[in-house]
Amino acid sequence: MPREPAPSPSSSVGAYRKHRFVFWVGGIFGTLIVALFIASFFLDDMIRTRTQVAMDQKLKGYHVVLAHAHLQLVGGTLTLNGLKVIQQAHPHPAVADVPMMRFHIQVKELFSRRVVADVLLSHPKIHIDQTQLVAEKKDTVPLRKKGWQDALEAAYPFKINRFTIDDGDVVYIQDAVNPPLHLAKLNFTTDNIRNIHAPNNVYPSKFHADVVIFGTGQATIDGHANFLEEPFPGARAQYTIENVPLSAFDPQIRQMNVAVSGGRLSSNGLLEYSPKVTRVEVDNATVDGVALGYLHAPSTRQAEARRIKETGKQIEKQNNRPAVDISVGEFDITHSSFSYTDKTTNPNYRLFFSDADIALKNLSNHEQQGRADLTLRGKFMGSGDTNVSGDFLASQHGPAFDLNVSIQNTDLTSMNDILRAYGRFDVAAGKLTIFSEISVREGDINGYVKPMFSGLEVYNYQKDKSTGVLHQAKELMIGSASHLFKNRSTQQVATKVDLKGKLTGPNISTWQAIVQVLHNAFIQAILPGFDRAVRPNAATYVGTQANRVH
Repeated sequence: MPREPAPSPSSSVGAYRKHRFVFWVGGIFGTLIVALFIASFFLDDMIRTRTQVAMDQKLKGYHVVLAHAHLQLVGGTLTLNGLKVIQQAHPHPAVADVPMMRFHIQVKELFSRRVVADVLLSHPKIHIDQTQLVAEKKDTVPLRKKGWQDALEAAYPFKINRFTIDDGDVVYIQDAVNPPLHLAKLNFTTDNIRNIHAPNNVYPSKFHADVVIFGTGQATIDGHANFLEEPFPGARAQYTIENVPLSAFDPQIRQMNVAVSGGRLSSNGLLEYSPKVTRVEVDNATVDGVALGYLHAPSTRQAEARRIKETGKQIEKQNNRPAVDISVGEFDITHSSFSYTDKTTNPNYRLFFSDADIALKNLSNHEQQGRADLTLRGKFMGSGDTNVSGDFLASQHGPAFDLNVSIQNTDLTSMNDILRAYGRFDVAAGKLTIFSEISVREGDINGYVKPMFSGLEVYNYQKDKSTGVLHQAKELMIGSASHLFKNRSTQQVATKVDLKGKLTGPNISTWQAIVQVLHNAFIQAILPGFDRAVRPNAATYVGTQANRVH
């Protein structure tokens, strides 16, 4: 095959002369790019200072410290390294530590004739302790108005359109004793922040997030948002959470007199929050193996009362509110226990349900959604077979609910502290069974509580020999009365307390009303079977007590 002749020197020279301008422009352009690339590294300190000052000017209550900044003039990429965000009220430790933050022009949007930025936060760490959280709560400027977005835009001249967090970490530390609340491996991405595409959609921006919660839990969120909505951004998202350990919240909720041990939460549903609507739609939620305990103590009595009152007000405020839609399709609590400890009595006493399974369906804050159904099964005081069923309605005329309660064969000796606190006596043996039906409509209470006692042994020499003579005489009288009033066919002592009257107020929440009715009715109703003989008007007394305010 004949070989092509190599271009001669004269032909190359000819080509150069012919395209001299092109070669000249290309040479200058290439030299300029190299020069800009090299010059970028001489501007680092100036860029760092300018960026730090610009971000500080936009933040309220916080300031930044920036270790290094580099602006690549070719391509316009700004990289910030060692960025720390510091709360002015409590500077140590920094509330945020971002090893690397990178801004660059979002190339794909150039085709839409928009020059916007893409921002990446790599391995950011958020650290919040209780002191910093308290200071933030006391600040008159809300957290969302501290200038976070303005600070980002001050660092880079172009509007942010895409925002990404890669492998983030969030830690809340309450104190040196309790383990921190830790969110790990946080990944978050959102695009179209400037509403370039689909601007007429309610939520034009798509976002995705996933995170590890407290070591074992997982959460995934997929939704859409409108970051330009005023006065604050709105969003709607589907969520899924799995295997979240509830015991991690124990140090925080103990401040509300609630202790939590064990328990795992899984749930899925929809969340929406915007200036126009708040929506929480829980398709299903399951809590397994949790132990919840409430402590009523003298030192916190007033705080508890305020908290209960405020909670009730908030619930009623959202009840049937058009802009707030809260619904729970199905909520199940399985293999769990609940307790109430009262340290305001002498002696203190504790009530509890063990082996509890609770199912709640169709709960809503709107009356038009119909009634919610509740069932509860478990062991009262570890021995009494318990079945509770009921339904509730988010009525606009105050609490509306019906309850049917059956508690059978509770070991009475497990309730001696209650008997001592309210009746000043105890028992050596016996079983307690309670049947009750309660209805509440428009502030009116109707129903009954029927306690029955069997196998009673009130006075026991070995148990009572160390007590005073008057106490022993009292227990002998109660024991004798129980035998006098025992049904010969069933061998049970029984009485019935009719519940009629008014709630303490028409505006209390449903859960407040339930607690009020059950507390007054059952605590006071377990005594008539004992002291009916020694106090003939006991049943009337109990019925009156059931309507009193505690």
